[in-house]
Amino acid sequence: MRRRDFVALLSSVAAWPLTTRAQQRIPRVGILVAGASPPPADFELTQQLARIGYIDGRNITYEIRGADGEIARLPPLARELVAKNPDVLVGSTTPAAIALAAATHDIPIVMMVVGDPIALGLSNSIARPSGNVTGFTASSISLAAKRLELLRELVPGLRKIAYLWVPANPMTRGFAEEVRKAAGALGIELVSLPLKSSEDIGAAFTLAEKEQVMAVLVESDELTVRNSGSITDECSVRNLPAMHAWPFEAKNGALISYGPATAENFARTAIYVDRILKGAKVAELPFEEPTQIRLAINLRTARSIKISVPPALLARADEVIE
Repeated sequence: MRRRDFVALLSSVAAWPLTTRAQQRIPRVGILVAGASPPPADFELTQQLARIGYIDGRNITYEIRGADGEIARLPPLARELVAKNPDVLVGSTTPAAIALAAATHDIPIVMMVVGDPIALGLSNSIARPSGNVTGFTASSISLAAKRLELLRELVPGLRKIAYLWVPANPMTRGFAEEVRKAAGALGIELVSLPLKSSEDIGAAFTLAEKEQVMAVLVESDELTVRNSGSITDECSVRNLPAMHAWPFEAKNGALISYGPATAENFARTAIYVDRILKGAKVAELPFEEPTQIRLAINLRTARSIKISVPPALLARADEVIE
């Protein structure tokens, strides 16, 4: 081979990786949230993905849609995301999971917070997902009973509580049944206060006051989390202790919370997204329960509603807000 031909061959070989990279499609991730649509830079999931090397606009792009708390908007938003042909879809909650799963049976879906995937019809197996959905459960349903036990420890002689929940959420329907069973086993009367929208909260507390409840159990749902401040205010004016589901709610003013650390779900979701983008199949990524369940107590709120937190309960808290 002549030198001139050899140099030409080397030049063409050297150019192959550049040509291949130029032709590669930047991965696209579609994200569906039940609340307001966050800017990618402000969303904890995209921040977690950035920590493992995914930079928006450089080697990944995002399509984010938010339902602004209106669950009925999730199905059309899910279809809108599917039409963008993303490489992977991410949903924030159980209603988002159901909407995405109904919109596509082909695109991999990772759920940040989902209820029982088998009961919801999303999979036939926890260990080896049978459809195109995997992700992270909100918590073991046994937490319903544990929250009640903690609330009874916080309020000695607890006999009657109000239960704020959202029947439209399939996940909370399962929790509601467990709460009823646990309340019966503990000898606690349960006043059911179902919510359809934020406008129902004031009326729910008026009924709770009329029923002379001694405490409130707030079920986890996008509606209750989004209105956590209003619920805390309603409890404050009535000196009612309330148990919430997420540690950040106690940090934001709720009296007490017991549930998974949300940062863990975001970090693990980012890992699953990364694995799928690198070729992993959904069936290889089992549904997982949270490994960190945290008890948080806000002593400022306790003082404001004139409640004394038992030292033994305080000693077990993972986080105490002074």
